[in-house]
Parts: sequence; structure tokens; C-alpha cells
Amino acid sequence: MNRNILSLDFYGGAITAALAAQDDDTDTLRIRHILRRPCRAFSGAFVRDMQGAQEELGKVFAEVAEYVSFNPSVVVGLRGNFLSFKRESGFKSVESRNRIIGEREIEEATQNSIPSNLSDTLEVVDILPQSYTIDGNIGIKNPKGMSGFTLEVETFLSFAMVTHLNNLNGVLSACECNDYQVLPSSVAIGETLLSAEEKQAGVLLLDIGETMTSALLYHKGMLMNGWEIPLGTDCLVETAAEQMQNDTETTRDILRTYEPGSDEIMDEVLEEAGNRLADKLTKELCQSFAFLKYPAARLVLCGSGANKIVLKSVKKVLGIRKARIGVFENLIS
Repeated sequence: MNRNILSLDFYGGAITAALAAQDDDTDTLRIRHILRRPCRAFSGAFVRDMQGAQEELGKVFAEVAEYVSFNPSVVVGLRGNFLSFKRESGFKSVESRNRIIGEREIEEATQNSIPSNLSDTLEVVDILPQSYTIDGNIGIKNPKGMSGFTLEVETFLSFAMVTHLNNLNGVLSACECNDYQVLPSSVAIGETLLSAEEKQAGVLLLDIGETMTSALLYHKGMLMNGWEIPLGTDCLVETAAEQMQNDTETTRDILRTYEPGSDEIMDEVLEEAGNRLADKLTKELCQSFAFLKYPAARLVLCGSGANKIVLKSVKKVLGIRKARIGVFENLIS
């Protein structure tokens, strides 16, 4: 059975919409169409202008409608400093007579990982189960059908501020999109783009956008923490403009079409800009206990700010030997 999935990602001052066909038989997604529209009514997934956001998002839906004959399933990616992340554990005593663990027990244990004292200002937008423990036996990937008395699940929780979500929900509703799923873009990218080997070795994922960088840290296959950092390619542009003695808009236009390696002086300018961005990102990350406790052995860069020069700078500043630029394929497992 096939179905269409439309993913929306509010990336810097633009909306990126990817239309994919899911094949349930092979468990794959094939990208059919991608469009990217300027959208200044959004900053990440934060709504700046309700009316403008409705108009701009409405144009995206209208263009997508030209490629599908029925409504696709919609997934909305969230970015921005209104997001926060936390590792938690949930417990469930297995009460059935034969002590077999089923979907109900797994679901209840997962839901029990949500803190009971969660602030009214926050809403859970994603719960990612990572590992299960049955009667003290750790490291179980899928407990369904196993027997035991107690079930524990380790989860990675993603939260968003309720006010920001309400504004986004209002825009989507005005565009007659009432059935959709929201989740942090960084978590979706990490689970799709990173290999099991990289997660096990310990990897830092940096998704560098125009004004924000989303970061995820994996250690021994587990997602340890996530950050939304207010630094992006704007920082590169400002540093380059300062060295070139240009205004930022002129510099942005130059960088938009520049190919690294085509001009030695320009490469030096970009290298210095990359070093400054890497220094600032590292200072932000070093404020987190998880980043200091679980040093990453590998680095993966993606997003509009990912290129060889920035990769070299971040790799050097962080002291990571193995690094690559992450690229999505047309066919995604």
C-alpha cells in the first residue's frame, strides 16, 4: 500500500516542503517533489505575522496540490528556541495473568515517562523510546511478546512552548490543514540521516540554518541531548562582511554563488568565518553537562550552512577526527 507524505520544515526565512511516496511493502520513502519558498512571516516555526503566515503557507499547499490527487499525510517539523529536550524513564507493572508484554503495557510505560510536574507552559510533541528493561535485564530493543513482571523504558522527550504551538496550529487550521503530526526537525533528521554505526560510536549532529543551529548528541546508540542554538549562517555572513568591508546583503549575494576553492583569498575569509561560528557553537554546547560528559567521536554537518570549509573549522575546534557532510538520498529507508 502506498501513501503520500508531505513534510513541512520552517528553515530560516523559508518553508521547505517535501512530498514523498511511502511504500509499506519495502518500508521506504521516495522523494517526489521538493519546493522552497521565501517565508518572512515565520522565524523557524515561530509565527511572526498570522495573516502573512496563512498566505505564504496557503501558496505552498496550493502548489503541492498540483502533484497529488488526494490529501497527503502532513508532518510539520519544528525548529527554534521554544523547543527543549529531556531524557526520562517510564515504568509499568505487567498485570496480565501470563505476564506477557503487549502494546498496552509498552504504551503505558512510555506515557509514564512524561514528568507529572510538567509546566503548563510546555507540551510534549514527541516521545522517542530508546531502550527497554524487563525485570532488570537492560538493553532490550523490542519487548513485545516477552514475559516479565516490570517494564521500564528510556525515552527522549521533546517539548515545545504551548503559546508557540497554538499560533502554528492557528495558521495550519486557517489553511484547512487540521490533521497533521508535529515533531522536532532535528530528531527526525538524526533518526533518518545518521547510521547505527555512527550513533553507537558517538556522534554530534549539527544542522546549521540561517539563524538557528539544531544539535543532537548520541552516545552508545542512545540520544543523550538536543539543543536549539541561536547561531547560523548569518554569523558567517557578518564575519565575512567585516573582513571584506562590505554590507551584509552584498556579502550574502557573493556567498550564495561562491564555490569554495575558486579563490584563495575568499577561501581564507570563509575559513575565518567558519572558525568564529565553530567557536561560538562550541561555547554554547560546553554549557551543557551532557556535551562535556559524552564527547563525540564523530561529527555530521547538514543544513544550508554545511560545506567543506565550515566542516573543517568545526572539526578542528571540536577536536573530532572523523566528520562528514550529511546528504539525504532520493530514496530513504
